[in-house]
Amino acid sequence: MQHADPGSDDDTRSLLPVNTESLRETNSNTLPQSLLQSSGRRTDVSEPADVDYEIEEELAYSAAHVTSVLKPVSITMFLVVLIVKATSDQLGGVVVQSPYLVYREVDTDDTGTRAVKALVNALVIVMAVLCFTVAFFFLYKYRCTRILYCWLGFSVASLLGFSGGALSYTLLLKAADSGISWLPAVDMYSFTMAQYNFAVMGIAVVFWRSPLVAKQVYLVLSSCIMAWVLSRFFPEWTMWALLWGLACYDVFAVLAPCGPLKALVELSQERGDAIPGLIYEAAPPERQPYVRFDD
Repeated sequence: MQHADPGSDDDTRSLLPVNTESLRETNSNTLPQSLLQSSGRRTDVSEPADVDYEIEEELAYSAAHVTSVLKPVSITMFLVVLIVKATSDQLGGVVVQSPYLVYREVDTDDTGTRAVKALVNALVIVMAVLCFTVAFFFLYKYRCTRILYCWLGFSVASLLGFSGGALSYTLLLKAADSGISWLPAVDMYSFTMAQYNFAVMGIAVVFWRSPLVAKQVYLVLSSCIMAWVLSRFFPEWTMWALLWGLACYDVFAVLAPCGPLKALVELSQERGDAIPGLIYEAAPPERQPYVRFDD
């Protein structure tokens, strides 16, 4: 006949919590806080694989962010090269110098004269961009949103309608000269109506509700059209000087303590409002769920 100790089960139950709490106190006192708290969850030295996986996950997430930015830049550069190469023969390699340039480059100018003219032209354009950026900041600061949207809408409509129309017309001439048989004939009225719809749709897509893919496509096309305009209406020396000037200006405007773009971003973050403008948006990369397999 078996005799069970009635107090054995109670004693066992009473000892388990005490032992568990003592182990927790020992681990919390002996382990550093950096190991106890990692990404919002508890971790100890017995789980090095989990820590390594979290580091790899963060690196993959950051790499996905960089890829989402490099992808549209690469596509834009590739399309610009194709467009410039396709239209250079049609335009005969002639550059129509913009009337906004201070100095015009002449073939008879020597290297020093061209460099000075290019630097002056680039400096004037960069100063104009600085003035427009400061004006944009004050309009945003005093909540003149209607003026901002009218300004930006007119700029986008001009870029997509007029500049985009000139590019489209040049590409159609190139296609006609290449002997493409499947290209239908387009009259001036249909072409004008198509460009009008393209510009109006671009304003609606960029500044209103639209699928993210449609907005990305329009912004990439806008960048291609702007790059083609620079190569078409700016001489070579001025264009390279302008690119270097805009790069230096972006560094100053974003990183300098008194930079207008830095002040604009800080004001936007303080208010919690989005900055109106041609801003490329990419979908955030998805995090892969963490699955642990125990042996």
